[in-house]
Amino acid sequence: MSVYDLDLKIAELKINGYTVFEDLIPTDIVDRIRAAFVPMLEHLREREKEIAPAERGDIYKGMGRQQNPNRYTMHVPWIPPFADPVVYEHPVLLAFLAKYWGVEDFHITCYHSNNPYPGSEYQRWHRDIALLTPYAGMSICPHFGIKLPLTDTTEENGSIEVLPGTQYLSDPVLESQYDDILQRGSFPSVHRLNLRKGSVWVQDPRMIHRGTPNCSEQPRPEVVICFSRSWFAVRHPLVVRPDEAAKLSERGRKLLERSLR
Repeated sequence: MSVYDLDLKIAELKINGYTVFEDLIPTDIVDRIRAAFVPMLEHLREREKEIAPAERGDIYKGMGRQQNPNRYTMHVPWIPPFADPVVYEHPVLLAFLAKYWGVEDFHITCYHSNNPYPGSEYQRWHRDIALLTPYAGMSICPHFGIKLPLTDTTEENGSIEVLPGTQYLSDPVLESQYDDILQRGSFPSVHRLNLRKGSVWVQDPRMIHRGTPNCSEQPRPEVVICFSRSWFAVRHPLVVRPDEAAKLSERGRKLLERSLR
């Protein structure tokens, strides 16, 4: 296993609004997830011909929507091969979160995905979470997306574009203006996250970012497992079936206790 400087990674997260763990997940596991994921995504794509305001469908067949032209969001069911403890119980990720929060009282709260297809367009610059504390940028965020690209991400296939440091921006007056401001102004720190398959990036959902056009011939799927402090509520909570709950380790059961039925 690669050795990561967790103190440095936490500093990167706090300063930039994200950090990357390169080559964290074995690529054969990533390929196994992708092989099962893409047929579900294709099913959703065939069904969702129009841009829709809400996600719909059966979570085990493809629950989601076309969010923007040729860009699809899809919930990921908590079943194999998606629910792999090599990913969600990875000791580096759990140690990183425990060190950042200073407690082990955190939970897995959602499993989602963002998937630009060929022909997708730029998203609007946005956060992945509502402004939590107007006029006061919290130094610690209670909720993170642990993001696993299922392929190499490049400028050709629509890698994510980020504006580091904006997780502390908390002026509600600006909340509806980011897209206009960033397109008209000068922001030299904007850059793309081009990642190798097997890398994981941890995103502060307050950081302003956007998806970019996929100009390749293949989709660029990326799954995200959300980790939250115990008191933080999520909009679309994860549900774990009893048969899958029975397979959990003691640590996995603790991580998913909010989702057990």
